[in-house]
Amino acid sequence: MLQLETQSKKQFTDYFTDFARKWVPDSYVIALVLTIIAFIMALVLTPSGPFDIVISWGKGFWTLLAFAMQMSLIVITGYALATTPVCTKLISSVCSKPTSATSVYVYAVILSAIGFYLNWGFGLIFAALICKNLAVQAMRKNIKIDYRYLCGAAWTPFYIWHMGLSGSAPLLVATADHFMVKEIGIIPISQTIFHPYNLILTGVSVIAIIIMFGFVLKPKDESKMISIAEWNPELAVIESPGKEEKPVIKTPSEWVTYTPWCSYLVGLMFLTYLYYHFFVLGKSLDINVLNFLFLTLIIWLYGTPAAMLKAVKASTPAAWGVILQFPFYAGIFGIMKYTGLVDTIAAGVIKLSTATTFPAIAAVLTGFISYFIPSGGSKWVIEAPFLIPAGQALGIPDAQTIIAYMFGGDLTALIQPFFAVPFMAVCGLEFKDFVGYSFVAFIVLGLIMILGLTFIPFAM
Repeated sequence: MLQLETQSKKQFTDYFTDFARKWVPDSYVIALVLTIIAFIMALVLTPSGPFDIVISWGKGFWTLLAFAMQMSLIVITGYALATTPVCTKLISSVCSKPTSATSVYVYAVILSAIGFYLNWGFGLIFAALICKNLAVQAMRKNIKIDYRYLCGAAWTPFYIWHMGLSGSAPLLVATADHFMVKEIGIIPISQTIFHPYNLILTGVSVIAIIIMFGFVLKPKDESKMISIAEWNPELAVIESPGKEEKPVIKTPSEWVTYTPWCSYLVGLMFLTYLYYHFFVLGKSLDINVLNFLFLTLIIWLYGTPAAMLKAVKASTPAAWGVILQFPFYAGIFGIMKYTGLVDTIAAGVIKLSTATTFPAIAAVLTGFISYFIPSGGSKWVIEAPFLIPAGQALGIPDAQTIIAYMFGGDLTALIQPFFAVPFMAVCGLEFKDFVGYSFVAFIVLGLIMILGLTFIPFAM
C-alpha cells in the first residue's frame, strides 16, 4: 500500500513537471502571451476598440522604468553583497549542515523563507545563492538531489514576502499622507504585518511548504534526478573567498583604485545619510533605501574600488531579464488600467461577496489581477480604491482587507515568472524547469489561503 502511495505521489508531481517542460515557454515569451491575452480581454470586456487598447498599452509601457531600474540594482547589488567574502563564508557554513536529501530541501525552504520575510529584494538573490550552495555541497557529499526541485523548493517561499517586513501595501498604509489616508487613515503594521490573523496564516503556509518539499513531493526516482553539475557544470563551481594577490602600485590612479581609502570616505557619506533617514527623519525601509543600504555594505565589505567593480561586473548579467521584460509587464498594466478592464473584472466578482467570503474572494481577485500586473505596490494603487469601499460596505475592517490583498497578491508568483527573473538568472534555470513543482504548491497554498482567510477569526 505504501509503495502504491509513493508511486502515485511521484507520478502526480511528474505530471505537472513534464507538462511545464513541454508547454511552458521562456519567461519573455510568457510576457508576450500575457500581453495578447490582456488585449483580447480588454476587447471583449470593455468598450475599448483595438486602437484604444494599443494606445493604453503604449501609455503604460514605460511606467515601470523606475521600478525596473530599482529591481536591476537589487539584483546587481544583492548579488554583489551575497558574494562578498563575509557572506560567502556565512552561506557556505550554513549550507554545509544538511546530511540528507530531505534536510537539503528543508534547509532550502527555511533559509529562503527567512530571506523573503526579511526583505523580498534581498531574498531573491539570497535564495538563489543558497540554492546553488546547497546543491554543490550535496554533490560533494554524494547526496543525491534534483537541482530543479531544489530551486522549486527555494522559490516557493517567495509567496510570503508581502506578509513580511517589506510588504508594500502594509508599509504604505502605515505612512503619513498615503494616497488613501482620507478613506482609511493610518494603519500601523501592528494591525497588518504583526496581526495574529496574518502571523497564523503565514506560519501555517510556511509549515505547509516545508512538509510539501521536504517530504510529500520529494523526488523518489534517482534516475530522473539532475544534479547541479549535470545541469550546468559552470554553476557547480563556487570560488573560495581567498586572499587576492596585492597588485604592485606604480601610479596615483592605481593607488586610488587598489586601496580602500577613497571607498571608506564615500562609505562614511553613505552611513551618514542612512543615519539621517532612519534616526533623524524616522522613516522606514523602502526599495530605494534598500539599494542604498546594499551599496553601503558592498562599498565597505569589498574595500577597494577594484574589488567592488569586479563583483558588480560579475553580477550585472543577472539583470538582463529584468531590463527586457519589465516594460512589457508595464504595457499590460496600461491595458488593465486605462481601458477599465480591472474595474470591470472587480465589479463582477465583488457582487458575489458576503461579509464571510469577501476576504477570500478579494484575495483570489487580487491573485488573478497579479498575473497581469505582478507588482505588489503599484497594483495596490489600482485595487485599493475599489477593495476598501467594498470591504467597508460589508463591514470588513480595513486592516483585514489589506491582509487579504497581501496573501492574494503573490500566490500567483508561483506560476508567473515576473519576480522570478532575477532568481532564475542566478540559478541558471528557466521558469519551466521548476514551475511544475511550484504549481502544486500554488494549489495547496491557495486552498490554505481561502480557508484561512475565511475561518481564522479577525479581531482588532
